[in-house]
Amino acid sequence: MPAVSIILPNYNHAKFLEDRIESILNQTNQDFELIILDDASSDASPSILKSYENHPKVKALILNEKNSGSTFVQWKKGLELAIGKYIWIAESDDLAAPEFLEYHLSNLLADPKLGVSFSASVWIDANGNQIHEPGHENDFQSKGSDLLKNDFIKGNLIYNASSCVFQKSLVPWNTLSSVVKYKYCGDWLFWVDLVKDTEVKRSNKRLNSFRRHSNNVSFEAESKGLQFSEGLKVVKHIFDTQTFGFLEKQKLIFYWVQKLRNSKIKDKKQFLALIPFPGSVFYTLSPLVNFFLPSTLASPVSK
Repeated sequence: MPAVSIILPNYNHAKFLEDRIESILNQTNQDFELIILDDASSDASPSILKSYENHPKVKALILNEKNSGSTFVQWKKGLELAIGKYIWIAESDDLAAPEFLEYHLSNLLADPKLGVSFSASVWIDANGNQIHEPGHENDFQSKGSDLLKNDFIKGNLIYNASSCVFQKSLVPWNTLSSVVKYKYCGDWLFWVDLVKDTEVKRSNKRLNSFRRHSNNVSFEAESKGLQFSEGLKVVKHIFDTQTFGFLEKQKLIFYWVQKLRNSKIKDKKQFLALIPFPGSVFYTLSPLVNFFLPSTLASPVSK
């Protein structure tokens, strides 16, 4: 049985596929199986993928005849096929350093308390040129329950699945029925319920290349406000499943009010109903709160 099942979900990323697949097949650790899932691509993806069908590392190649409507449906299908103890969801437009899998697998094998290992990323454009290195991606190892209250409550800490290897035993199967209904924030909800009973380690080694381009799901989703219409449902889920002090919760609610107010979304008020009470009050009063209480409600909680 392979140690790692690598799930490669693809939709219309023909331009990036060969480089992506080669970055997987050329990993220094070869103890893996590769599951390739294409969601009815209309570009040259199917023909490119078929050229790898008989590769000894490819366990399955599934070409959908009809688009599923969500990459998270593909995640679920891949997880159901996977037999490895560990999972790497390698998005089809990203890249990995050759030592990516070896490094994260060694982390997981060395510490039985560790269930999730992920790394910092280099952001690249459609041509593979480096465009950004997030400065906050420092080393840490923390309990998932702490990360939920300090980090995941404010956004998706593991913003790119390609950067992460995790234990399959932690997969929140019951949550997946909800995850597949999301277009954009399903990964955030997935990580929230996966990390809660384990420890998570991030390395500042930039072993993952996260591609940002016009066909990237993030660009379209953000323009439609899905980070709020879907993301605030994830925030509510965290509030419902974790314990927060009164002031701590008010600060976090205000954080989301400010995030909404500062966004480029035109019709902001349509999302206010998704922010827990007293979000609408904070939205109205936020200029005054910022002025009079800069050190309390106006200061978001940080790790």
